Amino acid sequence: MKADRDLLLVSVFTFFTVSLWIFFELVKTTKTSTVVPTVQNVIAPLPKSLDTAVLTSLAARKHY
Repeated sequence: MKADRDLLLVSVFTFFTVSLWIFFELVKTTKTSTVVPTVQNVIAPLPKSLDTAVLTSLAARKHY
């Protein structure tokens, strides 16, 4: 019976420790994460209006 209680305590403390570890890693990541300007250009939103000239030129391209 004593071994069961000890195992339960070790399991609870391990779960608590790992949960705190994950939480603090997430906090650290959100505070120190930066986006490089080149990545900001890549993930910039698309314009709301479509450029029909580009679509027409893409449709007119020759396919081999």
